[in-house]
Amino acid sequence: MNALLQPSAPTPHAAAIPLLRTLVLCDLVDSTALTQRLGDQRAADLFRKHDRLARALLPLHGGREIDKTDGFLFMFERPVQAVAFALDYQRALRDLNEAEGSALAARVGIHVGDVFAWDNSPEDIARGAKPIEVEGLVKPITSRLMQLALPNQILLSGVAQALAHRAQGELGDRLETVRWRTYGRYRFKGVPDPIPVFEVGDEGFAPLKPPPWSGKAHREVPFWRRPATLGIEVAALLLMLAIPAWYLLRPAPAIAFAERDWVVVGDLNNLTGDVRFNDSIDTAFRIGLEQSRYVNVLSNLKARETVALMQRDPAKTAIDRSVGAEIALRDGARALILPTIAEIGGRVRVTAEVVDPNTQTTVWSESADGIGVESVLPSLDQVNQKLRVRLGEALATVSSESKPLDRVATGNLDALRAYNLGQRAFDVGNLKDALTFFNQAIALDPQFAFAHLMSAQTHGDLGDNAAATAAVEAAWALKDHLPARDAIYVEAMHKEFTAPSLAIGEFRKLSSLYPDYFSAHGHLAYLLWQYANDYDGAIAAAEKSASAQNPYRSVSEYLLGTLELGQERFAEAARHFEASGELKTNLRWLPVMVDVARGTTSPRAALEREKAKARGDDWSAMAALAADGGDLAAARAIIADARGKSKLADAFKLDVVERSLHSAFGAGEAVQRVDQASAASTPGDSAPDRAEAAFRAAFDAYVAAREKGAPRTKTALDAKPGDAPTVATMKTLARAQIALAQGNAQSALDILAGIAIDGTELYVVHVARMDAYAALGDHAKARDEALWLIAHRGRAYTEYNADWVARPFNVAQSNLAWLVAAEQSIALGDKAKAREYSVGFSKRWPTAGPAFAARMRKLEATP
Repeated sequence: MNALLQPSAPTPHAAAIPLLRTLVLCDLVDSTALTQRLGDQRAADLFRKHDRLARALLPLHGGREIDKTDGFLFMFERPVQAVAFALDYQRALRDLNEAEGSALAARVGIHVGDVFAWDNSPEDIARGAKPIEVEGLVKPITSRLMQLALPNQILLSGVAQALAHRAQGELGDRLETVRWRTYGRYRFKGVPDPIPVFEVGDEGFAPLKPPPWSGKAHREVPFWRRPATLGIEVAALLLMLAIPAWYLLRPAPAIAFAERDWVVVGDLNNLTGDVRFNDSIDTAFRIGLEQSRYVNVLSNLKARETVALMQRDPAKTAIDRSVGAEIALRDGARALILPTIAEIGGRVRVTAEVVDPNTQTTVWSESADGIGVESVLPSLDQVNQKLRVRLGEALATVSSESKPLDRVATGNLDALRAYNLGQRAFDVGNLKDALTFFNQAIALDPQFAFAHLMSAQTHGDLGDNAAATAAVEAAWALKDHLPARDAIYVEAMHKEFTAPSLAIGEFRKLSSLYPDYFSAHGHLAYLLWQYANDYDGAIAAAEKSASAQNPYRSVSEYLLGTLELGQERFAEAARHFEASGELKTNLRWLPVMVDVARGTTSPRAALEREKAKARGDDWSAMAALAADGGDLAAARAIIADARGKSKLADAFKLDVVERSLHSAFGAGEAVQRVDQASAASTPGDSAPDRAEAAFRAAFDAYVAAREKGAPRTKTALDAKPGDAPTVATMKTLARAQIALAQGNAQSALDILAGIAIDGTELYVVHVARMDAYAALGDHAKARDEALWLIAHRGRAYTEYNADWVARPFNVAQSNLAWLVAAEQSIALGDKAKAREYSVGFSKRWPTAGPAFAARMRKLEATP
């Protein structure tokens, strides 16, 4: 017995104790008729089996039997326990019918509230009293709900449903088949206030339809549908028809809405009481409106960001008329749209108001009605199409470019809600939670393409390229279930994970068709930078992505800082880095490198200052700064530390970097080598991973040729269709360097002539050209290449090159170029310039190694 129900002493009569409890009343339908049909003995056996199954389920859900007549009265501490019991009870009853060939049907009522409970004395129990008595208004309301229910139906009051639905996750595996329904407010005989009535049941077995009215219960009807008001309604209608024609023909107020203007979508006003519409309808409404190329919808994340700037809590502030209007004014949106869903006269109505943010007045509204939950998405489609036409989009465009929401999103409201929660978690950086919600949405509807797409993006941000590729493949297979814009987007994403160089064209097409789609501009900018080394093109795309309406503009600002640094525009780079704020990324060293590249901070001082903040993925930046300071030993120590914490594929990358530094510094010392084939065969490699591996292998072959060796593998230089531009360039460089190592400088230059010098060439191209011209004896051109290297230190620091594999080498070459420029000046007879360049080299590497000291002595000995 519950401790709260235990009498404090063995007194004959214990006082009643008020408790908040959930009551369940179960009743067998037409039990008298069943007894008459089966006979007393057969019916009694069947009823005993029924009672045993009910009582066997009770302790599993923490319930207690209170009374027994034709049915049972049970008490539970929590509504979710009562719901779990009722669902299992109906399932067990169905199994009993199958086993016995019977047709027992039960109806169940559930309500929660204060009850007064007391234990009867032993003497009363001996005389036939129940061990415990329960009374209170909750008891007759539970009875009314049970009486209202159809056979096999479970009805709950509003308060019981709200508490149970909130905890529905405790239903476990049963939740997959459970459905909730709302039937409005009912008035029960003897109960002063109307009671919201809900149903819970298993799909395919429970009725899942409104119960009929009876003499003891009827549904509450709005006052405008009552007979007493019908006359008034008719009179009002006649009055409306008699309004002067000038008023009827007066043009509706309008907003001067132009193509590509922005709108803010407010929070859904759910007046139905059905919590399934919360979060899910918001998402569906946005997906529908975003199918337009004419209308731009401000993202929910950007709206919440603006709410924070308004000194309000974004998590608790509803975007209603006043808040939404202020967001629109702050973010330059032309209109505010307020969606509402309500139940009116047994029909579900979806409405969208278009509000002028300057006056907060409704300019117009569009609505659509339907019957039942299944009508909501078609109604949303109708409202969205009407809105788009009223906002100025051509009807023909709306008709040709729009797909039904149940096709491009999902008809499963629970899946929509899970997707919405995943999007919110993704927006605030909770990627693991986001992935859980997206996977839940996929489990609820495997055809939900948007959920697969966001799963891919989340896996990609988590660094799991293999899982991201699988998710993109799933989304790509379902691209017909996406709006036109997002179908192109998933096509581009698919190429990004399978053939990155081809993705550039797809994202360029997408950004052209949808000029305000920031994801397209952002992806294009990164692809142009990482795979094409196209700084000018990447800057143009990143500038479009860094719009004030983009909630992720800080990422684009950071990329702009990187790209401007690569163009030696140091002031602009610093400004963009400052605008981006603090980002948790392995690019965080780039702002430090602005001052190093322009010579206002020494690389050794920067490294000493920043290394305490270093993380595991900062080794490349630290090695580059050490190389910039001429400290090979420090660079090797950094690489050795990283190697001790790395996997095989990373170990190969580290070895390539170390070999390249030995080549640059002329150290001539053997470096540990990892078998390239083993490193490249890491299971689960994606196309981006393979592209980076190909670049590293080609760069390693180039370094080996500089050391007068052979390429690591012949296949490292084989041209492959679809190679990214940077990979193709690196393979060409390696072939040219092999020719140079074999003593054929002109052949090397002929090979290098196939690489366009248009600003997209790799930094190391100019190193190779400098070496080839010097070997050929063309000292003027060799010096020009050296001076180019000196003038483009920002490029040396910012070229991505397969996760920065060439950066330390490039940075070292930007200093070595001073020495080469001095040597070529001597060969040209320009002693003044030779002295200037040799002094420049000495300032940058005052403790140059033995190989460079010998070259410096030779310069100084020149008369």
